[in-house]
Amino acid sequence: METVFFAKWILLENGEILTNGAISVVGNKINSIGLRSKVRRSSSVRVINLGDCLVLPGLINLHTHLEESVIRGIQKDPDETFATWSIKKDARVKLISQQTLHTSIKLTARELLAEGITTVVDCSKTPLSGTILSDESIRSKIIHEISLDDFLQEKNSFDSYLQRIAICSSTIGLSPSTLQSLPLEAHKQLRDFVLDKNLLWATHLAESAEELQAFSEHSGDLFFHTTRRQPWPFEKTPFGPVDFALNNNLIPDGGICFHCNYINGSELDRLAAKKASIVHCHTYTEELGHKMFPLDAARNRNLSICIGTEGIAAPGKMSLFDELFSLKCAYPHIPALEMLRWVTINPAVALKMENQLGSLTPGKYADIIAVRFAHNPQEDLLEELLVEEPEIVLVMVDGEEVIVGY
Repeated sequence: METVFFAKWILLENGEILTNGAISVVGNKINSIGLRSKVRRSSSVRVINLGDCLVLPGLINLHTHLEESVIRGIQKDPDETFATWSIKKDARVKLISQQTLHTSIKLTARELLAEGITTVVDCSKTPLSGTILSDESIRSKIIHEISLDDFLQEKNSFDSYLQRIAICSSTIGLSPSTLQSLPLEAHKQLRDFVLDKNLLWATHLAESAEELQAFSEHSGDLFFHTTRRQPWPFEKTPFGPVDFALNNNLIPDGGICFHCNYINGSELDRLAAKKASIVHCHTYTEELGHKMFPLDAARNRNLSICIGTEGIAAPGKMSLFDELFSLKCAYPHIPALEMLRWVTINPAVALKMENQLGSLTPGKYADIIAVRFAHNPQEDLLEELLVEEPEIVLVMVDGEEVIVGY
């Protein structure tokens, strides 16, 4: 069946705004886009007039930890180190019943949809979120995290362990949870496995000052907690974790790096040469007191920037529109259109799905949202979008209308 949506504005793939346009959806694909009078449609077509709405591609949240959503809002005490807070957080999650976790993940998936997020990329330590999300309307992609415990339990058959994870239908990528999660040879084994199986590779990298201190000085709280069970796996690396990962070729071309708050210009250059994607979690980084990712320096090097919500920032918010608002306030000189690419086409490229997601293009999946907000005709529409609080009146995933408020 064909459905045609009329709307006052439609954001086109080239960044232009089509006024008084129409977008046709057949099955789970976008069929055509154009002026209302020019979009071809049959006599039996279903027509929906969205009125004074802006139609956008569905938003892509490239970094969450949905298993931790059950403890969202957990506060980091002022005198608490990041490493200690992380251990406390993980311990609390382990105390939660499977049923409560199951319910929390389902609720969070629906919250994400209500915020206009049609695709979520979840870093998961267990098969739980993949199993749950497969029954939800949101498009979900799972990157399975490999922890130190996983490696210690499976080091005699590490490749077989990776193989078992990779065959899960929901898994599209593997991630060393952090660089210190694995010894060097295991990192290389994981990297080679990912390349051989054409999976995504991702990791948390240079997130905290404690991580920089552990790599460069073999001291600090993170170093202490890590070495309580196992020796630190690497020699001192004066220039920190990013330099270490690059020098040892641990980051494959097209790799996804979460955070990268403690990074220098040379390292940004080298990541750009690898066509890596950096996922910035602005609110989370600010709330945890980390140094802020050098956004303008990354832009100057044409690095692919994406946005994630992380999922457990102290305010407990999961909205990419909130993230965009915060970023626009902090970086008013960055065009709104560029920022919108950080939640649409850039993450689609990172997922190797730019031919299926990330823009309103005929032939791509019909992942579409429509938003309504106050607009002054004298102002730029997209700039207003990022500083207003848009009302989300339509969320469509894979051609299915999931949220309808028109």
